[in-house]
Amino acid sequence: MCGIVGYAGHEKAGPILFDTLKRLEYRGYDSAGVAIISDDDLLVFKSAGRISDLENAYLKTGAPGSNMGIGHTRWATHGPPTTENAHPHVSGDVAVVHNGIIENYLGLKEELIRRGFVFRSDTDTEVLAHLIGSLYRGDLEDAVTTAVSRVDGSFAIAVLAKGTSHLVCARKESPLVIGIGKGANYIASDVSALLPYTRDVVRMNDGEIAVIDSETVALKDLGGRSLPLVLEKVDWDVEAAERAGYPHFMLKEIHEQPRAVQETIASRISEIEGDVLIDIGMTVDEIRALDRVSIVACGTSYHAGVLAKYLYPKASGLPVDVEVASEFQHLLLRPGTLLLSITQSGETADTLNAMKRASTFGVKRIAISNVVGSTVTRMVDGTIYTRCGPEIGVAATKTFTGQLVALILLAIKLGRAKNHLSRENSRKMLVELTRLPGQIQEVLERRDEIREIAEVYAKSDRYFFIGRDFLYPIALEGALKMKEISYIPAEGYPAGELKHGPLALITEGTPVVALATFGKKIQANIKEVRARGADVIAFASEGDPDISKIANTVVELPVARPVFSAVLCTVALQLLAYYTADSRGLPIDKPRNLAKSVTVE
Repeated sequence: MCGIVGYAGHEKAGPILFDTLKRLEYRGYDSAGVAIISDDDLLVFKSAGRISDLENAYLKTGAPGSNMGIGHTRWATHGPPTTENAHPHVSGDVAVVHNGIIENYLGLKEELIRRGFVFRSDTDTEVLAHLIGSLYRGDLEDAVTTAVSRVDGSFAIAVLAKGTSHLVCARKESPLVIGIGKGANYIASDVSALLPYTRDVVRMNDGEIAVIDSETVALKDLGGRSLPLVLEKVDWDVEAAERAGYPHFMLKEIHEQPRAVQETIASRISEIEGDVLIDIGMTVDEIRALDRVSIVACGTSYHAGVLAKYLYPKASGLPVDVEVASEFQHLLLRPGTLLLSITQSGETADTLNAMKRASTFGVKRIAISNVVGSTVTRMVDGTIYTRCGPEIGVAATKTFTGQLVALILLAIKLGRAKNHLSRENSRKMLVELTRLPGQIQEVLERRDEIREIAEVYAKSDRYFFIGRDFLYPIALEGALKMKEISYIPAEGYPAGELKHGPLALITEGTPVVALATFGKKIQANIKEVRARGADVIAFASEGDPDISKIANTVVELPVARPVFSAVLCTVALQLLAYYTADSRGLPIDKPRNLAKSVTVE
């Protein structure tokens, strides 16, 4: 969602703030702003629209110098995307940038208005600015500490004030990272913003305050007690967050999937023994005591969870229920349940809240995430990291395939521990898993074939995706990708559901994507939609003798076990959505109204 950056050092702050803000553009935003101290004056530049426009406005004023500043990209929640609602918000000598939601802002706002404060925006953040401004008497740390103690809700904030030589930050339920440099220190809501400047980071926890200047970082709790700095070395390199010659981050990240899958399985399997070597924070006895798995996730991660619903009963003997995280209150957790959260960022607000509520049930909790040290990883008994590296494009690609592979590894581990999966069957699955990166590369080599299909149907007014068994959740994911970046209404269905309503929407020339890499039942469904005038694009296994007789267009994919075939179909559908959006001339990496990490409910 919204992005925060900050800098305190010996260089000119403006260029660094704009560079780090641009590295957060992928999160989605509709306005931006920076605040700097120049000649003991507080200067604020903000506007609706693009960061480049804001930077030009800054440069036209002569690019005033400063060695300290804060910046923000906003994605509107309270109030429309206007210059007035853009951050930073100012109260007297204080400027504030904020991610999150202040739940008691109305009561605080009424109090501040009675005290004479004038509000110029529709945001909840301006309440924070005036609250801190009303308390500031030269001690910025004290003012921030007192202010946040009165706030209900979630926040990551950075505060700057005239007359000080430091920044003050605070966090509760929204991510904030401190970058440790030489003669400079940084803050950001996402590590990717800091990669050109430092790889040494400190991840703030809930209820912590940080005071940062060019040479030092002091971390404290809300009671004023000093806390140790737990330094983490980020192993992503700068190029990992750049496009590397690809026209879009999304296409680059689609092509990174062979490596991402290889990294996710590396050193985690023993093909000879048929074992998965991952620590999930549970003993063998605790695993054997499990009688079901409950999964909470959102969006693309939810679709990964749906695939587990098909895989886990077969591989481990454990039934699975999958819940959209925002609907978690309907899920009943009993002793013997393993609660699994799937979140690429580890900061998804609905998923985090579901995991917090689950703490009262006393069940084991584990997570699948792509971000080391993210909030969810500190709430669970164990974490399986997907090792995909930074994903910049808003539409998830390599992190989704990474999640699928992590789920497969976990299924095998659970199945072996519960003696449901024999060593021989496990060994065969793992051997096939090691072939998956090469098979994904084969799918990528069919990109020109898929591009041609995308261009033919780029002007369609709707798309349908159908699949059975393991391929049903991939149909859901394919439809989501098409909606996200091409803006074409798309629906994913179990193929057997066509007669229960969807057939009413099939008209002459409607593109229907049929995932047909295994099983024969879907061939009857293909005939159903063809009889009603649909154009069927079938993704089938190499050498299928029948599919070309009933589909308009066939793309052959490598032959694989059904669960691995689901991964291969995923990659093909990502390419289809990408080339459709590209043909339509759309902003693929920054689709409208969407953000990479949904950190507010």
